Amino acid sequence: MPKIAQELGALQVKRLTHGTVKKAGKGKKVGDPIPALHAVGGVKGLCLHCRPPKGPEAIGARSWILRIMVGDKRTDLGLGSYPEVPLAMAREKARELRYRVQFEGYDPIAGKRAAKSALIAERAQQRTFGDVAQQYFEKKCLEFSGKNPEKQRRRLEQHLEDYCLPELGNILMSDLEPRHVVQALNPIWMEKTPTAERVRITIYNVCEMVRHDGILRNGLNPAHWRGNLENFLASPAAIHDEEHQPTVGYEGLPRFWMRLQERDAIPARALEFQILTVARPGEVRFAEWSEIDFKERVWTVPGWKLKGRRDKKKDHKVPLTDRAIEILKMMPRDNGAYIFPGYRGKETMSENALNLTVKEIHQADIKAGGNGFLDPETGKVATAHGMRAAFKDWATEVGNVEDYVSELALSHIDTSSTRAAYKRGQLIPKRRKLMKAFEKYLSSLSRSEKVSKK
Repeated sequence: MPKIAQELGALQVKRLTHGTVKKAGKGKKVGDPIPALHAVGGVKGLCLHCRPPKGPEAIGARSWILRIMVGDKRTDLGLGSYPEVPLAMAREKARELRYRVQFEGYDPIAGKRAAKSALIAERAQQRTFGDVAQQYFEKKCLEFSGKNPEKQRRRLEQHLEDYCLPELGNILMSDLEPRHVVQALNPIWMEKTPTAERVRITIYNVCEMVRHDGILRNGLNPAHWRGNLENFLASPAAIHDEEHQPTVGYEGLPRFWMRLQERDAIPARALEFQILTVARPGEVRFAEWSEIDFKERVWTVPGWKLKGRRDKKKDHKVPLTDRAIEILKMMPRDNGAYIFPGYRGKETMSENALNLTVKEIHQADIKAGGNGFLDPETGKVATAHGMRAAFKDWATEVGNVEDYVSELALSHIDTSSTRAAYKRGQLIPKRRKLMKAFEKYLSSLSRSEKVSKK
């Protein structure tokens, strides 16, 4: 017969405390305080767990435990702390719990888990768009990489604070509907379409964070475009014509090139290098010495530096012409990582350095009696990025080269032909021949022609 615990009274329970070590061992000395479990009787398995005191207190923390068999496993169930839960209440709770386990098949552990899950689900239902947006923002800040993660962070923060949170911030995620998203986007949809589309994507991504939690209405993302927002907002393609960067046009390139040769500054050499490689200005600005292979005469631009490159592991190889190699050898190598350093000890040129160089050449040409370098269609001053369009027009009109070769030179791999060419090794021999011909075209004006143009 198992031993039946003596039924203790309230005063006896009050006197119960922690135990002490009776036999030294395992790093413990005789008399050291240790936790003790005291059976208090009245209900089988009801005990008071007494811990040693911490600090100056005479008595440590005490709590009720019901030791019981649930199925074929002995389980200790907590019934609350003492004296907050007095002896009589502890016995009442233990009696009720033991009855439910023995006669109703109740599993208290599973019950606690279910209650905890229900509480978590209830709290999730109470999350607002602002709560989830903050979580999304913190997650993205950890993921931002590339040449300017701080700029990415600021842009996302601006999109959230200026366009998302004022309209959506206090709405429960469980109540969020497409009409709310439309209300947030409507003020900027027509006037700032590209920005509005990026904001829509941000809202979509925030909602995706909870879509699989069963919170969103009907399990659908309220910022989804197809079959959803497209019914309320005009198509971005129909209301916004993408404004291309102003270009000098390929016919004006040789004259611009000669004006560029007259300038003796690092941004001017960087602009030359950009034109010769038809790279994006940002790729040149952040070009590093470690990316240059002088032996193979190739510049390898890492995929994560390439704008619009979905697969960031796909690098872009750029064949370097004679003049491009000359420019590289002219640049100072003072243990800096970047090829084209900025002024006053800065690692890189400023964001506007190349465009400013184009503008200065334009103004110098006008001052010398020329027409400057304006976009033939828009009449705006050309930009560094616009040199890529001039190359593309030259390759199409004069270069006598397949379209996918010039597209690959521009690091465009969004068509089946360019993707296939990329897999075949990026067509370096063909592109090297193309870039050599382009360099020859750039230098096609003689000194006498240059003088006559002034």
